Amino acid sequence: MHRGEKPEKLPLTHGKNDTGDETNPITPLAAAIKSIKSADNNFDETAFQQGARNAFEMVITAFALGDTDTLKALLSESVFANFDNAISQRKRAGETQETKLVEIDSLEIIEACLIHTSAQITVKFVSRQISVRRDQSGTVVDGDAEIANQVTDIWTFARDTRGKNPNWLLIETRSSN
Repeated sequence: MHRGEKPEKLPLTHGKNDTGDETNPITPLAAAIKSIKSADNNFDETAFQQGARNAFEMVITAFALGDTDTLKALLSESVFANFDNAISQRKRAGETQETKLVEIDSLEIIEACLIHTSAQITVKFVSRQISVRRDQSGTVVDGDAEIANQVTDIWTFARDTRGKNPNWLLIETRSSN
């Protein structure tokens, strides 16, 4: 979501089953996903989740390696600037980052909205990662090379539903750890 813009308010509605009887209420998240599907007939929630999983793995790996070319293709300009700054600081300090994604334990869509033609979906990733930062001599300055930590990341992806590019960009990251 861009600063100053608010997502459209989605009413809590009730669906009807095939016989016309009332069913369970449609949640705001389900209503938002339905709005995204209406704006983009090609949107598939399962395919999105697989793409988000792939992007998560690629971003984690590219950040650790300092691969700014890969990051530039996956991140919005502002998120890329933050990642690039962290990579530059690490390089200036003569440090290296090693991150091994052991497992993505869960992936859950927790928020979604449609702002004009911009679909935005927020995903909660719970993963186990081994992460180590080393100084120039190879001494560990942060993390542990033997212990996998559980990490919870909350990432928001966006895509112009009218654009020809089918790829989603990572527009916001936060962590609850």
